[in-house]
Amino acid sequence: MKLYLNEKPRTFIVTSNQWALIIRHPKPTYKKESHHHLHIQTLDNRAIVEFVNIDTIDFKNLKAQTTNDLLGFLGLLNIKGDIYLMFISESETIGTPRVGEDIKVIKSVSSFCLNSDKYDQYTQVGKEVPPNSVKKFLCEGDFYYSTDFDITSSIQERGFEGNSKIFSNNSYYKKFMWNFFLNNELINFRERLTPFELDNFDQSGFLTTITRGYVKTCNIAINKPNDSLLTIINKQSCNKTGPLFGDWGSDDDGNVSNFQECEVIIYNENFCFSYLILKGNLPIFWEVESHFSRNKLISQNSGKKILLSRSFETCQNSFQKHFDKLFNQYGDLHVIKSFPKDNYKGELNKELDSHLNEFNKNDSINQLSVTDFPLKNSTIKKYGYSPSNPYNLINLLSDDLIDFGALFYDSNGKSFVGKQSGVFRIVTFDSLSKANFISKIISQEVIELAFRDIGIKINDEILIKHAKLWEDCNNFINKNVENIITSSNKLKSSSATSTKKTFKSKINKKYLGNVVDVKVNENAMLKLLGRLHDQNYVELINPIHNYINKELAKKSSSYISSKDIILFATTFNINGICYNDDIDKWIFPEGKIKDYDLILIGIQEIIELTATKMVNIDSENKKFWTEKIKKTLNRHGEYSTLWTGQLGGLGLFIFVKKSEMNKISEVESAFKKTGFRGVSSNKGCIAVRFNYENTQLCFVTSHLAAGLNNVEERHYDYKVISKGVKFSKNRKIKDHDGVIWLGDLNFRINLNNEQTKLLIQEGKFNKLFEFDQLNKQMANGESFPFFDEMEITFAPTYKFDNGTNTYDTSEKQRIPAWTDRILNLSRNKIFKQLIYNSFTELKFSDHRPVYSIFKIKIDIENETIKKNLTNEIYDSYKQKFGEFNDIVNNSNLSYLNDKILPPPSSDSRKWWLDGLPAKISINDLNNPNTIINPRYPKNPFTPSPEAEFISKKLI
Repeated sequence: MKLYLNEKPRTFIVTSNQWALIIRHPKPTYKKESHHHLHIQTLDNRAIVEFVNIDTIDFKNLKAQTTNDLLGFLGLLNIKGDIYLMFISESETIGTPRVGEDIKVIKSVSSFCLNSDKYDQYTQVGKEVPPNSVKKFLCEGDFYYSTDFDITSSIQERGFEGNSKIFSNNSYYKKFMWNFFLNNELINFRERLTPFELDNFDQSGFLTTITRGYVKTCNIAINKPNDSLLTIINKQSCNKTGPLFGDWGSDDDGNVSNFQECEVIIYNENFCFSYLILKGNLPIFWEVESHFSRNKLISQNSGKKILLSRSFETCQNSFQKHFDKLFNQYGDLHVIKSFPKDNYKGELNKELDSHLNEFNKNDSINQLSVTDFPLKNSTIKKYGYSPSNPYNLINLLSDDLIDFGALFYDSNGKSFVGKQSGVFRIVTFDSLSKANFISKIISQEVIELAFRDIGIKINDEILIKHAKLWEDCNNFINKNVENIITSSNKLKSSSATSTKKTFKSKINKKYLGNVVDVKVNENAMLKLLGRLHDQNYVELINPIHNYINKELAKKSSSYISSKDIILFATTFNINGICYNDDIDKWIFPEGKIKDYDLILIGIQEIIELTATKMVNIDSENKKFWTEKIKKTLNRHGEYSTLWTGQLGGLGLFIFVKKSEMNKISEVESAFKKTGFRGVSSNKGCIAVRFNYENTQLCFVTSHLAAGLNNVEERHYDYKVISKGVKFSKNRKIKDHDGVIWLGDLNFRINLNNEQTKLLIQEGKFNKLFEFDQLNKQMANGESFPFFDEMEITFAPTYKFDNGTNTYDTSEKQRIPAWTDRILNLSRNKIFKQLIYNSFTELKFSDHRPVYSIFKIKIDIENETIKKNLTNEIYDSYKQKFGEFNDIVNNSNLSYLNDKILPPPSSDSRKWWLDGLPAKISINDLNNPNTIINPRYPKNPFTPSPEAEFISKKLI
């Protein structure tokens, strides 16, 4: 990355690969123009920016600003009216979570003033250029970035392909993005680029995200010496308003002090493992106080007091927001609270219990599991950071350790073995040393369980190195918190003693981090985060792209077309049976459409459900059905397997016509358990989303709560799935152009057995449908609001005696019902449901398969036509305003159009009158021969045939 300067008008050009960011201030100031009069600085927080190919730039009159390449663009920092371009100029590789993903620690930062040349002479002679305090803060050895991926994201968010150099664009990312203030407008600018430009923008590295905390990688041996990498990435949050560290509670948005996300990663050429743990203070309004107040909670055994600065209701609101965000981001939650019971900290523990109970009482979907583990310093001292663990904690957490799982994927097969579906949220008084020690215990246990499940024994060397990484993390985090905390809020941590020398002597680490023992002015952190009172975002004006995008939108019909594809969708509860006979007529019903582009198959009870495993390893039954369905499809054409997956007894299979495979991109999956209120995978859902050309599709299969009277439980399952299933970029099921939701939804019919069977015999399905529970739920806007379902013209598909067409004759005498359903939801009605039926000839299960055929309208964007059209629009723009080089060298800013404010108003002219005079002359009123008509209504808005002015002669 290189930086060039056009001196007048003052313009910076940042180049990387074959692309350039051109940045200019609309009103720069120059020393030579100050003459002998007082210079008045303009406080304009705008910058003009364009993203162009470097072939369009004339470098003849540009001056290179650095001799060495710049390593990353941190964004634009606004301080006291000056805008600085901030760059990483020196770094060191500190971690490698996966091959091809390096993490670097920032060593040096350079800055360049955009709106003034007053500091240029310092840059030329190598002197420090403001803002010095921010630059020193960034170089303390605890800020990290990567040119290979967005460091604020986790591996589960990035997937096994890594999404190299792609910004996550998740609303949660800013919690850990310490240069968000510098990059907020650049993020918005990026979103307005065309897909082609967006890809080149990301590949060029013009948006660099940084985080603060701890990163370290070391080599470990799993099958042979040094064949794997063990990494810890501990990210500190910067989102809270008020003190980020120390003995403080939350803010109004539920952000807390000392909040951290820690990811443990094990990687080799065959697989990747990842696990997340959260740490942070109690999310209510509290602080340590030394004076008595009736709002204080006072321990009997300590003179220290806790001030609760807000009411219980206000604290609960912040508490709710905090955990709602975590549920939305991470899935299920288990709170581990570690407070002593007999001092002022114990009083906080009681408050936490009250808020936890209130949360669970008010939220029927998200329920917080809680474990009380009052860890003592003597316990930490006894075990130290060794592979030994106090198993009294593990016993308390064993169920959720298993149910939450961990991310595990097969690198060679490019398939997920399992994903982490929940996290532990550790709450201690200061959430540093104790929280870190508990995190190490949980992390070690999960690693041992996960690797045992796939048949790999974790050796003692791995456990020792894992423990030592956690110890190093603890010491490092404690030190960098002490470096920023103010003297009045100084962290007191007796367990933060340095053991770096011991660490070095016992482990051959791949990377060593450097800690600079320098006290940092808290003001520097506030500047970086944009927390000073006189700081504002730098507004980026993007005139050329705004113009082009506006014109492209007008002409979208010339490059966006559509086509229809055929989707076959089916759902079948197979009762754990592997059926050996032919299934051709199920997948290709006689007399129906047989040329499918997409095939979606949801299977329930694909296996007999057994105890939940740590990770969901593909079963033999799933492999059996994958091969059987693929063989059936290929008798009718060439089909490829797009995606298959399993959660407990649920299986989802998606196949695509081979010729259409290259039309599909960004395939992602998500899982959600709902059995026993989210604990078990005997019920739940699998969801897959992808782009088909330029249309976003989402397919869901689910198995909801059973039982005639369990309508509320099924409604609860629906809410848990619709709210809890989340893909990257924070997309949910509803955030797609089209959704198919199918499965054993288990809704029943509210009639007795005799009435139901009579209506079935008479073929009065319309009458029977009036008593269908799902029909009533959808009509009332409760479960599946806005979803569509074609008219049901087939008999209920549940429950039969196996091998017969006879409804249940067992002792339970279950009432027949349409438990198996296919629903759809689409924007602009891109789905057209052609057929909806059941296939009655497959009798090996107590259910019958239900199938549907859809015609889907897919949008296709012709990139060639769009590119040519873009060039034409750009050419017309150049004719009007000149080449970009003309613009850079032109002090006339008329090309900014509506982005430049109009001239200020005066007594004679007002800007809202488009330049017309503010005062006007009414001729009739000034005419001595005319007067105001006395018969004209006083209300000017009242219609009247009378003239407003009349001649005096008429009176």
